[in-house]
Amino acid sequence: MNNLSSIVQQLDALPATITKDQFYRICHISKRHAKYLLDSGLVKCVDSGKKTRKYKIEIKDVLAYLIDRELDPEKYRAPAGYYIGNSGKLKRHIRRGQAPESVVIFHFTDQEKPGLLAAWQAAAAEYKDLMTTAEVCELTGYQSQTVYRWYHSKAITGFMIQGKLLISKLTLLEFLAGDTATRIVHKSPKHLALLCQYRNECSKEPPAL
Repeated sequence: MNNLSSIVQQLDALPATITKDQFYRICHISKRHAKYLLDSGLVKCVDSGKKTRKYKIEIKDVLAYLIDRELDPEKYRAPAGYYIGNSGKLKRHIRRGQAPESVVIFHFTDQEKPGLLAAWQAAAAEYKDLMTTAEVCELTGYQSQTVYRWYHSKAITGFMIQGKLLISKLTLLEFLAGDTATRIVHKSPKHLALLCQYRNECSKEPPAL
């Protein structure tokens, strides 16, 4: 089994940026897990949005991941139920009113919900008060069709300016921190990662006296 030092030696011979295929081979992980790490933001990358050679990962970020994985491997494990079957996708045949065991369900108390909003505010701190659909996709991990669906259903507020849809960050974050978004069955990797991280933080806090 290759140890960290031998992997680092491999990195020295590579260009400054690599693809997802190179990433998963170097790190000895599956393609699906590599995609989870990149989509969730656990490993930094540039997502071009293309169907092929979509990701560009800097070697320094690969190295940072490998070192941190040695120290805290649990941080990089996919949430329970994230992979289902050979395709890695959740089953879509769900009986009405019944969630499959594989779906990760989140229940936050009224005391915990303000903290979830604060977590989304921290994640969106670098964005302006009006966000483009591309920025919303970048923040949440969802496709533009989903963002437009939220807008048309009035779950979030937006404004058409010179033919471009701009989303109110305030209403977006309130939506993401609310029960409707938290109960989305097929969550994006970024959405799922933030919820799992916040749930873990809640479980570490001592109970209120």
